[in-house]
Amino acid sequence: MLRRLPAAVVLLAALAVLTVPGDSSPGPAAPVPARAGRGGPPVPAGALERARQVARAWPGSESDRIWHTGYYARLNGQSWLPRDFTGNDGAFAAFLGDRIDLEADFPPFSGPGTVSFPDGTSQALPLTDPRAAYEQLVRYRDSPCTREPCDTVLTVTAVRPATRPQSTSRGTATVPVWEFVFAGLDEPYAVAAVESQEPPGPRTVEDKDLPEGVTDLWYAGRGTDEQELWALLYPGNCAGPLPGAVYGTADVLVLIGRTDGRPTDCEPNGAGREARFRLTGPPGNRVVLNLAGHPVLFPAD
Repeated sequence: MLRRLPAAVVLLAALAVLTVPGDSSPGPAAPVPARAGRGGPPVPAGALERARQVARAWPGSESDRIWHTGYYARLNGQSWLPRDFTGNDGAFAAFLGDRIDLEADFPPFSGPGTVSFPDGTSQALPLTDPRAAYEQLVRYRDSPCTREPCDTVLTVTAVRPATRPQSTSRGTATVPVWEFVFAGLDEPYAVAAVESQEPPGPRTVEDKDLPEGVTDLWYAGRGTDEQELWALLYPGNCAGPLPGAVYGTADVLVLIGRTDGRPTDCEPNGAGREARFRLTGPPGNRVVLNLAGHPVLFPAD
């Protein structure tokens, strides 16, 4: 299930972490079973079996091939917000509420766009229609205002081609984008003008399809050292996070989000719960996946 991220994610304090034994080198290694952190409940067998299935399915898959040889873009890395939004509540509220008017022509486009990777290689992909990108910007324009102030309207004064750096599975690439220039803002909004090639499928697994106390995650980052990862959990009942669990093989690490199961009051799709995952060594070249089999950690910029 793909949830729409809030504009500002408030990270909660990290809890205790899980130590997972195992060889972090890229050579052959036996699977490392997921374990609970100190004082935590054991990892449900259903979650562990799902992690095993994910780990078995990745090597040699189409996703694996694209990860290493194609254009696999980081989640939510397909658009770039103007920095002006951080100090302009009215403009940001208008953007989130799709209160946007178009006073510009769309540029002509044809042929492929080029994605350039840091290793010197490149890939030609079909350009997307900038009209479709604009339609996505205003798809909810008739919805009631849910974020104050509600009287600001953004005006697009130009639509133009450009390039931006983007985090991908093969490092920070240079990708073609469509830029939408807003009147009164110093920076444009940009959206990738080529489609990421990863196969379609769910970004996360619904909580109802997982054992009690297990929730999936859709983004992970590096922690305070090379042996730590963190991830944002969005449990449907807003339960508090427990230390994460990891299932590892020579090819992948599968992160298992865990909660205490106790529902709390929260705003729907609000701030994520931060959980930590402790390893005995760096991830190395292994791909870090969630329980839907989707990569959640990309190479450092």
